[in-house]
Amino acid sequence: MLDAHIGLVCPPKKDYICIFNENWTFKMVISTEIAIIGVKDMPNKILILTGHYGEGHKQAALAIKKAIDHKRTNAQVTIIDPAKETHPFLDSVSRRFFINGVKIFPSLYHYFYEKTRYLNYAGMMLKGLNRIGVNRVFGLVSHIDPDVIVSTCPIAAGIMSTLKEYGLIDVPTVTVITDHTVHSYWVYQNTDIYIAGSEGVRQGLKKLGINGENIKVTGIPINPKFSDHFNRRSLKEKYGLKDALPTILISGGGCGILKGILSTLKVLEKIPFKIQMIITCGHNRRLYHRIKQQMEHSKHDIFVTGFVDYMEELMAVSDIMITKAGGLTVSEAVMMALPMLLYKPIGGQEKDNTKFLVNRKAALLANDDKDLYIKIIEMLTNPDLISTIQNNVQAIQTRKDPASLAAQVILNALPKPSKILYSEEYLL
Repeated sequence: MLDAHIGLVCPPKKDYICIFNENWTFKMVISTEIAIIGVKDMPNKILILTGHYGEGHKQAALAIKKAIDHKRTNAQVTIIDPAKETHPFLDSVSRRFFINGVKIFPSLYHYFYEKTRYLNYAGMMLKGLNRIGVNRVFGLVSHIDPDVIVSTCPIAAGIMSTLKEYGLIDVPTVTVITDHTVHSYWVYQNTDIYIAGSEGVRQGLKKLGINGENIKVTGIPINPKFSDHFNRRSLKEKYGLKDALPTILISGGGCGILKGILSTLKVLEKIPFKIQMIITCGHNRRLYHRIKQQMEHSKHDIFVTGFVDYMEELMAVSDIMITKAGGLTVSEAVMMALPMLLYKPIGGQEKDNTKFLVNRKAALLANDDKDLYIKIIEMLTNPDLISTIQNNVQAIQTRKDPASLAAQVILNALPKPSKILYSEEYLL
């Protein structure tokens, strides 16, 4: 590999070009045919930085990688969780602290989220944490030497902005916002491109001072498998579900956070007719065992599972989903036109996601157990309501493959080739 400038053709023929050193002294003459082949074959390196404080950041990264790979480009995509790679112990402790804090003190989390929504002293203090571990992350980035850097979590976006501020990197940076929210923690001076899930997010970013030309609305990137067509009957047979019973999917996201889920199950036990429930607990093993024990003698048919990589199949066999309002989860359900009952959103970005859907009548909201019971009965017994929700969902389902659109934005951000592969046998 040769870092060099492509100079004027000398002598003035179409068959050859001159290569100069970085100080513009003459290096060599090379066949244009070979130079073109070399530039074409050289792989572009795309680095995606993610986090696992919520499963959505990781899933968005995986969806983008899959979409880029599907385009059959020569791009090499690497996904890294910088916090996990540079401070594994601290990352594990902080993640556990964050998740438990959100579970136990959701109102405190929401208060802090709103307090830092716009850039102020508290927001600047929060952003200041991004400078921790910058040197180690720079080491990771330097080793990969990417042509473009994509961040699917705000911490990574902040670190990349800091590296640019210090003059340590000089490649395009793209931030993928994984919720229908606008928050100062996602916004940084040195970010080149923002990928947004909706026009509302785009307008919100513009109000925070971001140039509209730097904001691309693609939808929240999700795995393309959620737009596949499914044979519902065969899937029900696969999972041992009865075709005649209504099916409710209950999901707490990858972290298994669904506030008050044990009391929720007690409410659902009161439904006067038999149903079947699929309950996913994510990585929350303790919750998995508690639900298995509690629902052992349920009058309903119960299927409990931990984290799954076939959520699209579970959504395909379900009539309704009771869920937290995580950005990726609701985007997947929207893609599959699955009616949602959003239950006790924890605040912060989940309240923003809830507002996005409920204002468009694309989902229902239940704030307590009594409200949950009333609305779940209504959804199970009122086909017209379900039809209306599905129609409203389709109205906001304007982009069939958000991950592919996001991938194209990222590929478009790749700089033009400035490096040439050559072999000594082609030197003139």
